[in-house]
This record gives sequence, C-alpha cells and structure tokens, in this order.
Amino acid sequence: MKMRKVISAVLAGVLALSALPISAMSASAEGAYAPGDVDMDGVITGHDAAVVSRYLHVDSNLLNADQLALADVNGDGVVDQADADWIHENEAVELGACDISVPNPTSLFYQLVYIANTGAGNHFTIADEDVSTEQIFDLKISQKNFNLLDVTGDGKIDLDDINGLGAYIGHKGAGFDLSRYFATGRYDYDIMEFAKIYGTSKDSAYVSDDLSDLVK
Repeated sequence: MKMRKVISAVLAGVLALSALPISAMSASAEGAYAPGDVDMDGVITGHDAAVVSRYLHVDSNLLNADQLALADVNGDGVVDQADADWIHENEAVELGACDISVPNPTSLFYQLVYIANTGAGNHFTIADEDVSTEQIFDLKISQKNFNLLDVTGDGKIDLDDINGLGAYIGHKGAGFDLSRYFATGRYDYDIMEFAKIYGTSKDSAYVSDDLSDLVK
C-alpha cells in the first residue's frame, strides 16, 4: 500500500512537470551567461559590442528576447548606447582578433578561408569549445572565433566582414585616430562608417565595396 502511494506521487509529479512549458523547465539565458555576453559564446568580446551596435543603428530586430536581456547590462529595462559602451569597455578580446592579440591580416586570411570554403559548398563545424585556429583548414572553427570574425555583427561571415576588417586594419596601420570613428558609438566594423573619419564631403557618402573610395 505504501509503495503504491509512492508510485502514485512520483507519477503525479512527472505528469505535472510534463504539463509545464519548455521555457519554464529550462535555465534562462540570463542565468547561464554573464551580462554582456550577448552572442552567448561564453566570453564578453568585441563581437558583443558590435552586435549591440548593429541592433541600435542598423537592425532593431537583430536580438531575440534572451539576447536583449543579456545586452541590458545596467538593468534599466532598455538596451541603449550606455549598454554598448559598457560592453566595449569590458570586452576581453578585441573584435577581429580571432585568438590573436589585435586584429591583423591573419584574421582577414581566416575570413577568406571560411568564405571560400562555404562558397564551394564545404560545411564548417562550429564548436562550442575552443579549437585551434589552424583547424579552420579542417573546416572547424570555435564559436568564439566565428563571432570575432563577424565584424559587422550580423551573425554571418561574408565579404562585408572582409571589407570592414580590412578598412579597420588599414586605417589603424596608417595612423588614423579611430577614436573619432568610435565616438559615433559604433563598435561594429561597417565600411560605410569608415568614410566618415576624413571629416570631408565623404561624411555623408557611401563607399563602394572595392575600397577605392577610401583612397585619398
């Protein structure tokens, strides 16, 4: 008799649990990831700031509910420039660095390898754990490095990322003061934004994809 009561109680609990919505049974993104880890790859990087920048300035539908909660780092109920600034100031890895201390042409090479392979129909495995960047030749890349190469913050690696990162590296190497670029509150590498650092008539101009308009 006692055993029957135990079994009945267990069954009742199972049935009650099965009636709950999935969202009620799973841990929230806020609990699983640190505030500011908007792309949910386990670390706050320049990509998180880039994603929030793109959300604020380009695509207001970019972030889902979980990402919005993680992006609201000051907890005021709204995702705004203050959140993007905090994430940028607290990032552990700079956007485009891809396991290297600073963005450089090696990152551009990794972008090219990824784009060339996907364009040829080769499927990449994106791993949650850290894997060597050399494994990109074996069609494997870590989620963190994928995100760092997505310098436009739109969730994919394409020619826009090559243009954006190339413009950033080129201007920085030429000695331009990129703080003027960042003063606009943009932390994604959008090639169209780089045209504005000249302080000339190009301020309101869009540049072409072949980078020719960036030559003085």
